[in-house]
Amino acid sequence: MLEIKKKYVIPGDVIVEGNYKPLMNVIKKENSIISTRIGIAESSKDGIRVIPLSGIYIPRINDIVIGKIIDNSSLSWEVDINSCFSAHLPAQDVFGRDFSPARDDMKKRFAPGDLLTARIIAFDRTRDPMLSIQERDLGKILHGEFLKISSTRVPRLIGKRGSMIQTIEQATQTKILIGQNGILVVSGQNHEGMNLAFQAIKMVEDEAHTSNLTQKVKDLLNVQDESPQKEGDNTTVGKEGYINNNENNSETNDIETNNNTSEITISKGESS
Repeated sequence: MLEIKKKYVIPGDVIVEGNYKPLMNVIKKENSIISTRIGIAESSKDGIRVIPLSGIYIPRINDIVIGKIIDNSSLSWEVDINSCFSAHLPAQDVFGRDFSPARDDMKKRFAPGDLLTARIIAFDRTRDPMLSIQERDLGKILHGEFLKISSTRVPRLIGKRGSMIQTIEQATQTKILIGQNGILVVSGQNHEGMNLAFQAIKMVEDEAHTSNLTQKVKDLLNVQDESPQKEGDNTTVGKEGYINNNENNSETNDIETNNNTSEITISKGESS
């Protein structure tokens, strides 16, 4: 597999020629992979993609997102997912098929301002996205502080095999939940570590297009490079599944909620 390292492209640029699979923000024309966005082209074992330098979040089925409850009707909750589309979480998804608006108090489960992790299960641009929390580790987020970044920066924040986010978490002793919609929730034992994590995340967002970003983040966090692994040493654990990229990634359930490790309450400021 040809490895492409930080190739800047604009719509219409030919990224590579050959038998490669088009993934995100690219198309295949004859034997060429062509960019459809302004961004950074990169390759993986699955194919070729372009990480956009700007843009709003467009929902995709199977995306794991972090949203904020805005309001509820008699049958569903309206959820802000940092997009031009509002999402909806059906009450039956939470209460079950025997849900009754007259009997079940929806606000006791989710009230305006609550944060949750959910999966997008339906969306076709003719109607708002439909959410579900019927999986392990999805549902209400009880602890942490949320912040918003551009959804186009999420792949860079995660890094290859989760290397970037793992570095930030370990150095700051925090846990960072990442939604593909650019909403993050950071929890930790102390405010100093939390503030340092926020600084590192802000650096990644502001300098995602620059070179040597990993080293800049390590310098900010005062992280020393480890000695190279010996051949055959397989003790390093990758974190490819931090989010589901909806690109042949079977590990779609790896966002971890950790509601017992933080005493910091959720900030309920407006995310819009």
